[in-house]
Amino acid sequence: MKILKTLTLRGPNYWSIEHCNLIVIRLDLADLEDRPSNKIPDFYEGLVEALPSLGDHYCSADRAETFLERVRAGTYLGHVVEHVALELQTLAGMEVSFGRTQATAESGVYQVVFEYCNEQAGRYAARAAVRLCNSLIDTGRYPDSELAQDLSDLQDLAAEASLGPSTETLVKEAENRGIPWMPLRARAMIQFGQGIYQAVAQPHRCSSRPQTACAG
Repeated sequence: MKILKTLTLRGPNYWSIEHCNLIVIRLDLADLEDRPSNKIPDFYEGLVEALPSLGDHYCSADRAETFLERVRAGTYLGHVVEHVALELQTLAGMEVSFGRTQATAESGVYQVVFEYCNEQAGRYAARAAVRLCNSLIDTGRYPDSELAQDLSDLQDLAAEASLGPSTETLVKEAENRGIPWMPLRARAMIQFGQGIYQAVAQPHRCSSRPQTACAG
């Protein structure tokens, strides 16, 4: 099982209008296409041992069946990667919950979609989720040291991209008012709004007060 391509979405998209920050990976299951989770020896047990908090995940809004029940009964591996990527981020302190997995026209290839708070952490979570699942397939377990390293790396990535206190206040107020926002790579700026109504803010390097400019 391997990732063929990774995309980052930063606005309303095909998958969701409400959830704008999404990672989309094109995942090749290869010979695992015909081997759901219940056909892989020790996969369920190893997954529960590595990430017992997955017991809090559900697969639909009606909450009729938990994710782990689906794994035990048999589900495709793309679905598992989706939930693992979400849980790794959550355990690292980034609350995310939205995900989707869909087959493509190409046999054995799936689109796996999941929410992120920090782009680099989200892309890392995709790789870590595939690595964890491959380890479970091969050995039935994922070493505690590897999981600890994954969570530490995710926390470091989130900390490196964290907003200053004033910018964080602006972001929260924008969310309360339903104003879309996104980070811009240029000069570590934040864009609020879209089109002619957009504005950008850049945290000042010497204080927590951001400099704001309106785009004309």
